Amino acid sequence: MKIRNNALVAACAGLALLALSSAEAADAGPASAKPQPLVIINGQPIDNLEVAAFNALQGQRPATTRQAQIKLVNQLVNTLLIAQQAEKEGLDRHPNVKAALDMARMQVLAEAKMSDYLKSHPVSDEELQAAYKKRYSGVNLNEYKVRHILVQKKEEAEEIIKLLNQGKKTFAELAKARSLDPSKENGGELGWIGRQQVVEPFGDAMVKLKKGEYSKAPVKSPFGWHVIQVDDIRKQPVPPMKEVKAQLTNELRKKKLAEYITGLRKQAKIEVPGRKAEAKKGN
Repeated sequence: MKIRNNALVAACAGLALLALSSAEAADAGPASAKPQPLVIINGQPIDNLEVAAFNALQGQRPATTRQAQIKLVNQLVNTLLIAQQAEKEGLDRHPNVKAALDMARMQVLAEAKMSDYLKSHPVSDEELQAAYKKRYSGVNLNEYKVRHILVQKKEEAEEIIKLLNQGKKTFAELAKARSLDPSKENGGELGWIGRQQVVEPFGDAMVKLKKGEYSKAPVKSPFGWHVIQVDDIRKQPVPPMKEVKAQLTNELRKKKLAEYITGLRKQAKIEVPGRKAEAKKGN
């Protein structure tokens, strides 16, 4: 069970697969002006935009050499020939295939909209500076060498705290005997972590402890109930903005996307048959 916080990443995971940015699309000319075909397969033209899109959907890097470009076009030709044959045989009308085609179209449109939204809502220098100051100030500069014991019930955590108070067993011994987390094999040790790396209830309790202290009350998180001990504390050096700019920018972009999606959900009417709508349109 992982305690380290896995923030919302899925919202923009597909952005890198987009074949074209808006700038590239603009370079291609008016929407009505189709690029010159590179090859025509059974009457179906294939142009450089479609080759780039095919390459992106394969998750491959752009073909930069002549040999790689030829290989890519040949892969696309083979794929198209198979797809044309599938259509001739009516496979595109099979329910499972049709559903997959619909989902693929939806995914490409969603990724295009996310890319467009981020382009029109870029991360500003002011937002970056604010995130930088928040991340690298006060207790956020500290790293904590932490152990923890994870159990399912609050009463179990209270019992462990009582045993620690009595001094009959060490924290490491109790972690090995009682913890549900894989860290039990190391006496509950999680190593050096910062506040931003763990879920909030755990981090909030951790930063209140002094070196050598353990939590006197159970700490609840989405994983269960924790007893936390801080073995040591050290202050992190403040990295220059240039070293963390890309990371902070990525985090702020994810946050913008998450807020945008939340707004869409609030405006949507989402229904599950047999249940009330999750949200009413316009609320």
